[in-house]
Amino acid sequence: MKVSVLMKTYNHERFIKQAIESALMQTTDFPYKIVIGEDCSTDGTRNIVVEYQKKYPDKIVLLLYDENVGMRRNYIRLLQLCSGEYIAELEGDDFWTSPHKLQKQVDFLDAHPDFAICFHPVRMFHEGTDEEWEIFPQGVKEVSVLEDLFEYNFIPTCSVMYRSGRIREFPGWFHELKMGDWTVHLLNARHGKIQFLD
Repeated sequence: MKVSVLMKTYNHERFIKQAIESALMQTTDFPYKIVIGEDCSTDGTRNIVVEYQKKYPDKIVLLLYDENVGMRRNYIRLLQLCSGEYIAELEGDDFWTSPHKLQKQVDFLDAHPDFAICFHPVRMFHEGTDEEWEIFPQGVKEVSVLEDLFEYNFIPTCSVMYRSGRIREFPGWFHELKMGDWTVHLLNARHGKIQFLD
C-alpha cells in the first residue's frame, strides 16, 4: 500500500461526507486506503461512516470504539492500522479540493528520500459562508527543518504527508497536549527535511 489516509472523526455529521468524498476522488497511479477512526460521536457521524465503508469496503478501513477514547488515543490507534508507505492526514471536518493532491505529494517524497514531510497551503473559510478567510500559511520557506518548526506550527493538518514508521512510540506527555498535530510534525521532522509545495 502506498498511502494511508488517516481520518479522525468525532461529531462531524455536517462535514464527514465531504471529507470522505474528497479522499475518494483522488486520482493516483498507486493504491491507497482511507483509515477512519470514529470516536463514539453523539450525532449521526457513525451511521455515515458505516454506510461509506459498506459502499467502499476495499477502499475504507473503519475503526469503531465502544466508548470515547479521545483525539490522541484515536490518532495512535489509527496510525497503528495504517499500512501505507506514506500517511496523509484528513480530519473529518476538513476536505481536499484537488484530485491530484496525493499523487503530487507521493511524487515528491518518492523523488526526495532526504525529506520526511511535505505539505501545501490551505484555504480556510468561515463556516456557513462562501467568504474566504485566509490562505495558510503565507511566507513560509520552501524547505524547512526541525528548528524552524519549533517557532510555530506552519503545517496545516489536512495538507501534510509524511513517511510511515518514523514514530515508534509516543512520549507520555503527548496525551496531555492540546495540539497533537504539531507534536507529530516535530517528531517526524527529526528524520528529514520539510518541503512546502506551493
